[in-house]
Amino acid sequence: MSDEYAASAVTPRPTFVCAALSIVAMMTNGALAATPTDDDNLALQEIVVSATRVGEESVQKIPMAISVISPAALDNKGLSGLSDFVGQLPSVNMQSVSPGENVIDMRGLVTSEVNPTNAQQRSLVALYLDDASIGQEGFNPDLHVYDLERIEVIRGPQGTLYGAGSMAGTIRLITKKPDPTELLGDGDLSVSQTEHGGTNTSVRGMINLPLIDDRLAARLVLYRSDDSGYIDNIELNRRDANPAYSTQERLAIRWLPQDTLTVDVSATLARLNAQGRNTVYPALGAYTYESLTPEQLSDYFKLYNVTADWDVSFAHLISSTSYTQRQIAEDESFEAGDEFLLTPGTRLAAGNVNGNDIHKFQQELRLVSRPDQALRWITGVYFERDTQFYPQNLVSPGFDSAFGAEIGDPTFNSQTLYGTPAPDTPFYGTINLLEKQFALFGEATYSILPKLDLTLGARYFDFKDDFNLFFTGIAGAISPGVPDTGSGQQSSQGVNPRAVLSYTITDGVMVYGEAARGFRYGGVNEPAPTIFCASALAELGLKESPQAFGPDHLWSYTLGEKGTFADGRVKMNIDGFYINWSDVQTLHNLSCGYNFTQNSGKVKSQGIEWESQVRATRDLTLGLSGSFTDAVANGAIPNLDAASGDRAPFFPRTIITVSGEYDVPLPQGKIAISTDYTYRSDEFTTFSPLEFGYLQIPSSVLLNGSIGYVTDRWSVSLYGTNLTNNHLVSLIDANANSIYQHGNLEYWGRPRTIGMHVHVKF
Repeated sequence: MSDEYAASAVTPRPTFVCAALSIVAMMTNGALAATPTDDDNLALQEIVVSATRVGEESVQKIPMAISVISPAALDNKGLSGLSDFVGQLPSVNMQSVSPGENVIDMRGLVTSEVNPTNAQQRSLVALYLDDASIGQEGFNPDLHVYDLERIEVIRGPQGTLYGAGSMAGTIRLITKKPDPTELLGDGDLSVSQTEHGGTNTSVRGMINLPLIDDRLAARLVLYRSDDSGYIDNIELNRRDANPAYSTQERLAIRWLPQDTLTVDVSATLARLNAQGRNTVYPALGAYTYESLTPEQLSDYFKLYNVTADWDVSFAHLISSTSYTQRQIAEDESFEAGDEFLLTPGTRLAAGNVNGNDIHKFQQELRLVSRPDQALRWITGVYFERDTQFYPQNLVSPGFDSAFGAEIGDPTFNSQTLYGTPAPDTPFYGTINLLEKQFALFGEATYSILPKLDLTLGARYFDFKDDFNLFFTGIAGAISPGVPDTGSGQQSSQGVNPRAVLSYTITDGVMVYGEAARGFRYGGVNEPAPTIFCASALAELGLKESPQAFGPDHLWSYTLGEKGTFADGRVKMNIDGFYINWSDVQTLHNLSCGYNFTQNSGKVKSQGIEWESQVRATRDLTLGLSGSFTDAVANGAIPNLDAASGDRAPFFPRTIITVSGEYDVPLPQGKIAISTDYTYRSDEFTTFSPLEFGYLQIPSSVLLNGSIGYVTDRWSVSLYGTNLTNNHLVSLIDANANSIYQHGNLEYWGRPRTIGMHVHVKF
């Protein structure tokens, strides 16, 4: 039985929704009418999570909106990456440009498109690998899910326990730990074929080695995948021009020097090379693109962690120390922008390389009470130091002569006049960031009555941000020999509370209410040069652009129910939420071509989410999950040209998933059949329907499935993703000012893929 709560991508019509609900209801009612024998055990498998950070407990007993995903269930259907499982959840959406270049959104809390060049754009959804925060706005690492215990997706603000980046929610990847009692291992191979693409392969393996009986063990995990491209760059004459290659290694060591102390040491290394974006010019035909410059993204990710858990009798003292190093380089075609802004009528190859060199140190120390007390609590302290270096280099061979002809200066040389690293460089710049944060946090749960629990928590934070900038080149300097430079600081302090009241009606049914404050740190603005922007700033009553912008924050209110019925054969979790997001960080565009971020505007989001599973028979399990989200501007937001009531962009109002698993028992093993079908309604690219860039991202359907033979030791399965071969449009860039040669740009997901998966355990 799978723990997966599936979801994919569909555009619901009322008839489809009604039909899906009717089918599940009919199958459920008919199946539950049967009376099982005493030997039957048809209860759904209990799922445990550690989202509250006070130890593992059943997800049905935690008063939070949590989805849990089984990595094994994803494997069987050929789904292994971040974009695969994020696309299978209620109230969750992903803006994806290419593997490793993405933004995760929850509950409609989004105002703009992914912008990887904005060094100060802050994430609203936190991404964790065990205890380490690894999310990066615009560049969440594309870690695969092999050898994970589970994936926990917590919807709603988690500022008390997880900090500033979790204003909309948190995703946790929980790894399997070394076992000092048993030698074991596994491996698998997947081979598949993508329509309009080529062959994809992945090879994975794990070995668990006890080194000292019951005291010391090591676990080594290796992964390699080659995913074919499926978009053709006809100008470069490259077929399947967006392949992606991923390599991951993880070494974990568990040491138990005594019965009361556990020490886990791990190193996770990942390398991604995506040789192209998922970009399409529909005007040229399906899966077709055109550029003079090859595009790619490389990401070298390293995470080192030491976690110690010491049982001090009355509580557990846990220390987690992490160090992350990442080197990201994104090479995108900028020829359309160059031609429009600098060399009208002359189209040149132009490669814009955006880098990001990240070094992050995290230290958390927490004390956790025992779970069998009337008062359960957790308290802790957190420190983080984060340095980032953003170089940006736009190189365009032949630019100096073309631009010189445009301005009537045949001697124009960008290196000589502007000090760029080389000639033919319209823009060069660097940004240095140093961020520090300190936090004290705690939560306590008290059983007021045997069935009534009250949880109160708070987090105090102190954040500082130092920012230095250097821009030069014709597109970056104030004038020849005068680069655009700037520096600034921003700091913020505050307290974020959380309160939950839960009541257990029966052993299988709980209701709860939650009020929580979420927050996101502020930052420092890139300066708008007064030589260009004095008049534009004067129109706003400013002599210079604001140096910094502050935190934005929200209050979220949730009422929910978690229920297990029919002797454990039916689970139904449902919640409704209402969110007020204030002082939203929005971009103010100046008429001089520059911009700055300021706290301006409010957004209101409300909706309903549900997840249900039914063990209809011994061999058949059905699921129905989904969400409806209504996120709108709460009053006018001038920076976004939004009127009160305008719908928030880049988020589907409706997400519905129907899933099913059917097992056919055999004398040895079983035949396992699994499918999921998801409908996601349309989205739009801006708030205002009156804005030029207001475009519809069409609704979509996504059908995945697999059939396989499974034994205790090995399995083989056939699987298919996007079986209906839909065009899965993630984003659309409007052709503003006719900047693109062939109309709007769209970003398309992978077409139909059919493959085979073999898994062996020993």
